[in-house]
Amino acid sequence: MMFSGIVGHAPQRDVLARALARGAVHPAYLFSGPPGVGKRLVALELARAWLCQRGEAGACGACGSCRAVGVGSHPDFLVQGCEEGKKSIGVKAIHHLTDWLFLSPAWGCRKVALVDPADALTDDAANALLKTLEEPPPGRVVILVSTRPGGLPATVRSRCQHLAFGPLADEEVAETLRRNGWPAQAARQAAALAEGSPGAALARDGKAWLESAEAVRAVLEALERGERGAALAVAERLGEGRERVILALQALLAFARRAARGRLGAVAEDTPRLLQRLGAEELGQLMAGALEVHRRLEGDRPPNAKLALATLLLGCVPGRHAPAGTAAAAGGGGGRP
Repeated sequence: MMFSGIVGHAPQRDVLARALARGAVHPAYLFSGPPGVGKRLVALELARAWLCQRGEAGACGACGSCRAVGVGSHPDFLVQGCEEGKKSIGVKAIHHLTDWLFLSPAWGCRKVALVDPADALTDDAANALLKTLEEPPPGRVVILVSTRPGGLPATVRSRCQHLAFGPLADEEVAETLRRNGWPAQAARQAAALAEGSPGAALARDGKAWLESAEAVRAVLEALERGERGAALAVAERLGEGRERVILALQALLAFARRAARGRLGAVAEDTPRLLQRLGAEELGQLMAGALEVHRRLEGDRPPNAKLALATLLLGCVPGRHAPAGTAAAAGGGGGRP
């Protein structure tokens, strides 16, 4: 089955599968969506299917072409990202890409170019790519992958078939993590924190992340029971080390966002009850405070991590939440989190 190795995104996979089956693949695609939801995986599978030597409607996965795409050594598949140490893709890189597209294929009659992240294209680079998108050589496919498609010129977007990818459901995140070797229970726990992005979970130290999340949950449950002393003790242990605090903040933000979505009717299971009791304004203040602490912890003059985290967590009691920025100010210092 085409794209059978991809979890989720059934509508997008169906569009591409039909195009491959009809031999009507668009010469330019824009895949957009949040980080880590699988846009690049689908792009790689489309490239594999388009270049497959067996000429089937999908990638066979066994031919030399499919294997070469998988390991990044296919001569007719080019991936263009930011050069090391740079945050943008310049016009020189795009001139190289467009020249490469017009060369004869090495293994067949097709080529694929993948630009990721496409929102890193400079204005000059985007304009340099535009003519190729307007008049592509036969058998060529260009795939742009972006988390901020609005940052691309409208002229570029209009030349592409746009497929928008959303967050995965919890069960889809868990399935992706299991396929990547996570134990079933850890995969389920992480899915409740990953906010639809298995890539976000895979990029973290899973064990440390889940331990921090459970400690945050323990603080919130102690506060729910009115056990402020026990909550403070756990919060202080959580504050031992900047990296642990950052993991705790990420978990707290995930819980808070899940609670906020629950107020809009989404599933809020696995969310600490204390956060479910917070009003929309209090949840907003909590998230703003957590983001501010996170921002400043990554700066040149970070606050006292332990004090900032404890202040933020202990302010979660409904009606007693500290204004945004109070937790960060508690530790002193300045700069970014």
